[in-house]
Parts: sequence; structure tokens; C-alpha cells
Amino acid sequence: MSNGENTAEEIVEIARESGIKVVIFTDHDTMKWTYGIPPLKKIIQKVVDQNSILKYGAANYINTIEELNKKYPDMVLIHGAESIPFYYWQGSFFKKNLTLVKGNEHILVFGLENPSDYENLPSVGNGFPGIFDIESIFGLWPVCFFIFGWCLISLSKNPSSTKQERSGNKEPGKVIGIICFFVGTVFLVNNFPFKTPLYDQYHGEQGVGPYQYLIDHANNYGALTFWAHPEVATAMEQDDINIISSPYEEDLLNTFDYTGIAVFSEGMRHVGPPGGIWDKLLLQYCAGMRERPVWAIGEVDYKGHGFAIDETQTVFLIKEKSNKEIINALATGKMYASMGDTNQLSLNSFVVEDTKSGKLAFMGDEIELTGNPRIRIVVTVDKTHKSSAYKKRGFNIDLIRNGTVIKTFEADGSIDIAYDDDYFNPNEKIYYRLAVDTSYLFRGIVTNPVFVTFKEEE
Repeated sequence: MSNGENTAEEIVEIARESGIKVVIFTDHDTMKWTYGIPPLKKIIQKVVDQNSILKYGAANYINTIEELNKKYPDMVLIHGAESIPFYYWQGSFFKKNLTLVKGNEHILVFGLENPSDYENLPSVGNGFPGIFDIESIFGLWPVCFFIFGWCLISLSKNPSSTKQERSGNKEPGKVIGIICFFVGTVFLVNNFPFKTPLYDQYHGEQGVGPYQYLIDHANNYGALTFWAHPEVATAMEQDDINIISSPYEEDLLNTFDYTGIAVFSEGMRHVGPPGGIWDKLLLQYCAGMRERPVWAIGEVDYKGHGFAIDETQTVFLIKEKSNKEIINALATGKMYASMGDTNQLSLNSFVVEDTKSGKLAFMGDEIELTGNPRIRIVVTVDKTHKSSAYKKRGFNIDLIRNGTVIKTFEADGSIDIAYDDDYFNPNEKIYYRLAVDTSYLFRGIVTNPVFVTFKEEE
């Protein structure tokens, strides 16, 4: 529906043939780019409105996915959005150095239900709410021209001026009045509704505000938000316009209350590795600096070329295959991300066990322990997978505690591990997570964490 090469049904069929059971569509919410010429930015402007959910129609988008769900009952198909909250312009069209900046900083939104939910997603392309401020007051200046022009025109209609016009003398005030009236009217139309948008494309860099606003908006609708491809960089030229976007992993530290991050395929340089930005976020949660943990997913950004549709996968820990269960798993961290060769590995178990009570905590869970944790890991190799990488080599499993690798397990094939960690610190909250075969940037399994709080035995 936006910028892919395949129809929605073709994507479902390609995914199905590849053994994928769940597809979450993330077409762009809007691809509307507007450049206005000052001082009449709203009247004299160039608008490029590319294919998107809003252009296709939000109701049509939802109906398309729902109809495919009926046609392919063995699949779970979910509609979502890849939102573009913000972009801004640098340079000048007339100086031929016009540049579109930050148009590739995106947030995935899952769990929207109604067409109006998509239609109301805040962005520069779709519009942010406006506020009355000092700029709004200055925006009323055309009223003075409008009234002044109206008065001059009205005064020129008195009998003496009519007599002067009949004798061939035009009242200069009338001409000035018409000019003022016209200027006032045009600028009133341009400045209406006399509100300053919270964020727009004409005031340069505006920090994380537009993204936080979208996150808060989605939370109010009960939706989930995941930062997409946080380490991707863009530099290109299109129609004499430069388009640039830098990696934005630091914005992950400066925004709050989002659901998670896509660590694959553009998130394993600085975000996903041990001690990276994701670990900093998880440590902030453990320290009480964040109200909720941040989960990891994989995204393929499939457009019909480049990566295969099954190159990046998110594997869910669910009781049944349903839309509701998938959304709940995304919300609670019951999944892991996988990319490349590791798709032929299955992480059958990753749990933290209370050796005294036998209680288990899975990915996304929190558990209280009065003794040392036992970590159980089971990984199996799919010998029937189309790739045969692990028939020729082994792989490593890194056990990570609080951002530090505390143990590396070497495996030549399927492996069952029980590891007792001797770490215990009363009243501290920590977490464990796994990284499997991540020595290459575009390969590996990254699990979501299990949180542990140590308690002194009473």
C-alpha cells in the first residue's frame, strides 16, 4: 500500500511459502512532503504525496488485511504502521541546496483498531495539533491590513469621491485600500487558523519532541510503539533535493514509555550488543528510572528486493496463534529476534529457575529469588532447514547479565544447558538475556530479558 513492490496478498503468499506464520504489515502512515515558499507557505507550496496508508485510505487498509485473514486462516495477519513523525527542511530551493532531513527516523505502531486511529496519528505530514502563542498573535497582523483597506474603500464611496471619479480623477485612497484589502485577505487565508503547530518542517531540528508526542499518543490508544532501524543512515538525491538522515540511536535514551526497538537488521552496532544502548535502557528500568522495560524485535523492512522475507524473524512464545496473543507477546516481551543463519536454530527454552521452589521465569517475566539463579537454555538445530551453515560449524551462546557477558557456551549442535550463577545481591533487580551467534553484524538470536529481584530469606 505504500512503497513496496508486491501487493499485500503476494506478500502473504511469499511469507507462507517461506514457512512464516505471522505477518505484521507496517506500511507508512503518510508519505506527504510539503515545502512552502515564504511568506505564503500555505498557499505557494510544492506537495509530494506518495503512496501510504492515508492516501490508500485507512479503512481500505484495514479491510484489505482483514479479508486476507479470512482467505488465509492458517496465517495471522496484523495491520500496523511505520510512522514518520517528523522531518524538516534545510537550505533553499532557490539556492539549489534544499535538503530534507530526518525523514527516515521511524517508529512502528501496532495495535491500532479503527480507521480514525490511523487518520489521527500525529506527524508533520498529517499535522500536529496547534497552540496559541506569541507567533499566533503576530500571525493576526493581516487583520490590520484588512480593516485599513476596508475603511479606505468605504470612504472612497462617499458622494464627493463619486463625483471626482466621474470627472476622471480616481481617489488614490481607493487604490491603496484595494491593495491593503487584498494583501490582508491573502495573508489571513495563509495564516488561518492562527495556531502554531507543536512541530513543523520549517523550524529546523526540534529534538525528540515529535517522537515522544507520537509515543504518548499511541499509548493513549492502547497501541504499541517500536523504534525502527535506529542505526540506519540515508544520503541520496531525488528531483534535485538532497535527502539525509543520520543514525538516531541516542534518541532511544531520550524518549520514554515506548514498547521496544528493532535490533535487526539495523541495530546491532551500538544498540543491541552487550553493554550497548539497549542494556543502558534495561539498567535504567532496573534502577527505577523507567516505568517499563524496553523489548527487542526483528524487522525485515521487506519491499520485494534486498533481504528475503524470512531473513529477519521475530519468534513468539504464545499459547495459541491469534492476533490477540501476538500483540500481547509484543507488549510483554514474550519473543526473540533472529536474523540470517540463526533462523535454522530454535531457542526452545530460556528460563531462570528458583532452585528452592522450582518456580520458572520466561522471557519478559520477573521473578523474586532468595538464592542463586539457575539459568536453563535449550537450543536445537533444524537439520532440514534450507541453509546448512550449522552442519559445517558450531556457534556460541553468550549469557548476559546487566549488559556484561558472564559466560559463553560453545555448541557444535543442539545443546541443553543448566548454569548456576553465583551472583546474589539482596534487594537488587537484575536481568539476564542471551545473544546467540552474533559475531557477524547481520546474524544472530537476541532474546528479551528475564528480570530477577533478589530478596533476603525471611
